[in-house]
Amino acid sequence: MKFKKIIIGLSLAAALIVSGCSKKQKTSEPILTKTQVINASQKTFKSGQVKQNVTLGNDTSKQIVVTNAVFGGKPTIFHINYQTQTKGKPQNSEQWADNMNHLYFNGQSSWYKADLVSTTGHSYNDLVDAVFNNPLLMDPPAALTKAYKMTRSGNTYKLTATITDPKVMQKAVAPVFTTNTQSPKQLKVYQKLEKAGKFQNMTIKLVVKNGKLYSFNYLVNINLAKVMKLSVSQSYNNMGKQDFLKLPSNALSAKPLPKTTKK
Repeated sequence: MKFKKIIIGLSLAAALIVSGCSKKQKTSEPILTKTQVINASQKTFKSGQVKQNVTLGNDTSKQIVVTNAVFGGKPTIFHINYQTQTKGKPQNSEQWADNMNHLYFNGQSSWYKADLVSTTGHSYNDLVDAVFNNPLLMDPPAALTKAYKMTRSGNTYKLTATITDPKVMQKAVAPVFTTNTQSPKQLKVYQKLEKAGKFQNMTIKLVVKNGKLYSFNYLVNINLAKVMKLSVSQSYNNMGKQDFLKLPSNALSAKPLPKTTKK
């Protein structure tokens, strides 16, 4: 009898231990609705990487202008890599931009400083708006939110859509045209191309992971004449990876960029 009582006692103790463990288990996260996923993507972010691409051409020849910027810090600093490609020959330029509308270049032996607006045609505030206040991300049109289709894998949510509404596509290309420039005249060129072209379609993908923006990208296609096409894209990645980005210390002693003399 004593042996049976011991066995019963051990069984009860084991049951209590199992019961206690089960109470400590975390409850599963609630499944988000499409609206909740969109709201989660709009939470304030401090840093990340944004890439803009404007490509003009056909099957045999293309002109490409790319802005690849890492942003972060307080106030936000932009570490920018520009690339242009014509006839297959790329040209690169590495720059930094700060909230004082200064543009810094790392030369072969010295740092140089120039005015951001007069050099590129856009301001620091234009960069901030294009990245932090992008209308497709922070204030998506009703046509876009309605078109979004959602899939889920655990705590990762993906919204995708194909858009043919010209008004939505105009909102998409505006921040890219404003800031993917390396001269004051370039924006006017973009605007002329947009006016001459016809919006075809846009593909877009938004990914939210663990309740935060993970990535966001869209591509707009514009037809020009019969064979020429213009594609415009902007993408976000590596969110939250550069919260403490700082301007290189050597840039603080930068020299004024020498002015080129006209012949």
